[in-house]
Amino acid sequence: MIFNEWLELSSAGRELEKANWHVFEPGYWHALAHEAASRFAGEFGANKRVRRICKSLYRSDELIIAVQTDASPGELLPLPESYLDFRVVQFAGRAPEGVLVDVAPASRAAV
Repeated sequence: MIFNEWLELSSAGRELEKANWHVFEPGYWHALAHEAASRFAGEFGANKRVRRICKSLYRSDELIIAVQTDASPGELLPLPESYLDFRVVQFAGRAPEGVLVDVAPASRAAV
């Protein structure tokens, strides 16, 4: 599956697709999560309180968009909780947990 196919799915269709992923194994799902995180960075990375945006394998079972912020512990920035059906997890004042892959905002040519 390529990212444009992911975008064509409904939210329910994306959740069905995610149920078949084996996140510890190589697969197209890592490329989808990376592209989603890159697009998230393009939209929200300019926020001065956002320090780092990564694609992450979180708690051994979920691909997420991990956002390191300068917020105080327990404080959340006004960011979406989900983006293109990937959960967005904020890490206030600390490095994100999990297996991290830094992303850059998606280029306009790729959109």
